[in-house]
Amino acid sequence: MATLKNLSALMMLLAVTVALLPRATFAIVGIPDCAKGVTRDCGFGFFKIIVLGDTSAPIDECCRELVKAGKNCHNQFVESILSSHKPIKGTISDLYRRSNETWNNCLATSSVSPPEPAH
Repeated sequence: MATLKNLSALMMLLAVTVALLPRATFAIVGIPDCAKGVTRDCGFGFFKIIVLGDTSAPIDECCRELVKAGKNCHNQFVESILSSHKPIKGTISDLYRRSNETWNNCLATSSVSPPEPAH
């Protein structure tokens, strides 16, 4: 019985710890370091739109994260997807088209400016 109480207390502590953690960033193997400011939820949303052909628009917060990361980072993200051989909807050209549409839509609607390109 004491072991059950200890296990319950440990599970409660784990639940509270997880609930208090800040939102995880989209730091997954194969994702460029420049995307560390893009949350996991936003990264997955962009993946669904660009790779799977989801027709929903990204939320404003995700567009701000993407634009803040920059076009070069966005392109690195797309290239990392292509290099991992994940199944995509349509052709590679379709993926690039959806990628460019996503970037352009986010850039047009975002309240932040992209970073200056590195020289």
